[in-house]
Amino acid sequence: MKRQLYTAFICICMTMATSGSTQGASRPTDPLLLEYTVAQLPPIAFIERDRGLRRNTSGTMFALTSGRGASIRVWDPQAGGTATTIFSTDQGMIFDISPSYDGTKIAMAYRTGRYEPFHIWEINADGTGFHQLTEGEYHDFNPVYYPDGRIIFSSSRVESYSMCQDYIASALYIMQGDGSDMRRLDWTTLSTNAPSIMPDGSILCTRWEYQDKNIFTWQGLWTIKPNGRQLSLYYGNTLSIPNCLWGGKPIPGTDKVMYTMTAHHYPPIGDIAIVDRHLGLENPDASEQLTFATNYYIDNGSSWDDSAYYHGDTYFQYSYTDPWPINENLSLVCYGGDTVGSSRQFKLQALYHTGLMVDLYSENNTSFYCPVPLNERPKPMSIGGDAPQEAGTGTFYVQDVYRGLEEQGVERGQVKQLRIWQQVPKKYNTEGRRVYDHYPVMGFGTYYSKINHGTVPVSDDGCAYFKAPSNVEIYFEALDENGKEISRMGSVTQITTGEYASCIGCHEDRMSAATPLYVDADRLEAGPDEITPPSWGAGPVDYVNHVQPVFDEYCISCHSGSTPESDLDLSGDKNRFFCMSYTDLCRKELVDYFFINVGPTGVLPALATGSWVSELTEIFESQHQGINVDAESRRRVYAWIDSNVIYYPCWDMSRPYSTGGRDTWSEPGTSTRMDWIDTVAEIISRRNLYGFDLNAIGVSNTVTESYANSFALINMTHPENSRLLSNNLAQSAGGTANDWWAAFSSKQDSDYQALLNAIQEGADLLEAMPRMDMEGGVAIPQERDFDKVW
Repeated sequence: MKRQLYTAFICICMTMATSGSTQGASRPTDPLLLEYTVAQLPPIAFIERDRGLRRNTSGTMFALTSGRGASIRVWDPQAGGTATTIFSTDQGMIFDISPSYDGTKIAMAYRTGRYEPFHIWEINADGTGFHQLTEGEYHDFNPVYYPDGRIIFSSSRVESYSMCQDYIASALYIMQGDGSDMRRLDWTTLSTNAPSIMPDGSILCTRWEYQDKNIFTWQGLWTIKPNGRQLSLYYGNTLSIPNCLWGGKPIPGTDKVMYTMTAHHYPPIGDIAIVDRHLGLENPDASEQLTFATNYYIDNGSSWDDSAYYHGDTYFQYSYTDPWPINENLSLVCYGGDTVGSSRQFKLQALYHTGLMVDLYSENNTSFYCPVPLNERPKPMSIGGDAPQEAGTGTFYVQDVYRGLEEQGVERGQVKQLRIWQQVPKKYNTEGRRVYDHYPVMGFGTYYSKINHGTVPVSDDGCAYFKAPSNVEIYFEALDENGKEISRMGSVTQITTGEYASCIGCHEDRMSAATPLYVDADRLEAGPDEITPPSWGAGPVDYVNHVQPVFDEYCISCHSGSTPESDLDLSGDKNRFFCMSYTDLCRKELVDYFFINVGPTGVLPALATGSWVSELTEIFESQHQGINVDAESRRRVYAWIDSNVIYYPCWDMSRPYSTGGRDTWSEPGTSTRMDWIDTVAEIISRRNLYGFDLNAIGVSNTVTESYANSFALINMTHPENSRLLSNNLAQSAGGTANDWWAAFSSKQDSDYQALLNAIQEGADLLEAMPRMDMEGGVAIPQERDFDKVW
């Protein structure tokens, strides 16, 4: 009878749930409701620590300093009373914990001091047996037990860096329970974190990507097998709000997953949601928001090229974090609200999946995180096999590329090849001033160095069967007969050495099944195609050596010098960061590209991006001025456009720590302006010279059109061709300015000569220390420290 009363009471309470509240405040817990809730809960372990792990992108915050002092507490809801401390540290910090399936052991990410790296440690639930499992000059964190006794964790052992921040990249690893036989699972170039184990034995995780899309919103939920195979999107890679879907965990007894809705630049604290992916892998309606402590709402962009994300990058530091589903109706969670005063603490709560919240445990002036159950839990399936670590190839089979593309207007027979791109992990950290949001600056669009491996054929029926590089981050691009981009993957994938992977199409509905088409047995028997490298050679896209020769051959007779036709300089003369042709093509939008800091948040549609829609392509195809650019040269230019306009082929720098790592206007090794550019600035200001934004000399991380226009005005190879001079020189003297308002009536003007001499001084300094896009450029190695703490 008592149980029936509890059940009736909980039903009434759930109809009064606070899920509609915008404040996220829980109501005082009724004693009967508390008793009913406690009856469902096993003993709970949780972390007591200083509230502030420092703010930063969730995927990189492990490398930041944190407060000192933490402990692991164990509390039995059935017994009540005060939690027992089983481990404590005065100088160290605990990042997170995870329980074994029998509830007898706890794995934790623990650093022994504020400036030490996190490593994986293990302790028995009774406080005995504390010991270290990983070591070395790396950060290891986010441990979770696999059903067969192995441990999955995230680590900086990838030995690469975040693209735009001065922090370390990470990926998933697996090891035996004693720390031996450590193997990398995913080959991301950025970060993969917060693993949990799904009922089928796959690993659910949060991955952060930078593939030619908005860098703030690509932190969705993915799955991967413990042998490194079958990396697959689980949910939410095109949601713009929340920016990040953190720490997904399967809900027992269901096929749903719970996650935390978080910002891009802040710790994983926000609201809690449940996703039912059967409603669609990118459908906002597939997520049900349970709490409302923030003003987030689950949404994607209004169109594929919508760059809106700002609302989702707001920090609500007293909201929810670290949910752990107990059963199909109830989860543990920590909540930072409902406390009086400015110094709020996170307390332990039970969260019903209707949105009803129940206070469980709190202490004055103490914050608790990462609650986990210490009961015996059913083990998921276990998948065997070791993740191959050696480089090699894997094999892809695409059943029909038109499945997904045809619906977007691509005609059958239009796709002739697939190009295989590889994104190269960042070699050096962001230790200098950023420009265009990244360091070293790689171009106007992508932040990456990308390898163009070449192409594989697509048969008339849309089938592609080919080998591709394994254990690296790759993506594909569909090309027409001329090498123009028809469609580009807006995400990345991988294949392990020896793995066979297949898909049914390109941009098709991921929840759809393969069509029972006739399979050409002879085609399969013939074996997979090998990649055909481009005629100019496989390797990183190199604008100076691969693309500039095309303009040198066909264009510079008209488009170079101090007064180039149409004010379009297609020479290879150097300017502040790049060369003239590169800067002019990008700033004048003659090529289609995405600056990914504010790039699109949706799926890139077919026939709408890159070389397919670029004005430069139209110029080539129209045989401008009767010039017929040969097919191979066109392919070079198209490949460059479709790389998202990379300029530099490498991360190496000849002048590290300067602005963007490539700056020719600042002292090598610093962001301090050279004397010659100060002279230039003084003359510009005093003579009120046309077209130059003086703010561009300093260059903030904010990218403006006027900055790019200003960079193009100073020629660091042939100073006399600087358009800063010709644009302010009277037409009668050989310039382009109207005589009546020209700043300089002749080249003999003393300031004209002073300006020319100053730029010549800068050019001489550049010649003495060439950049990496110049002959004689010498890379200066930098520190590569993967256990560093900021």
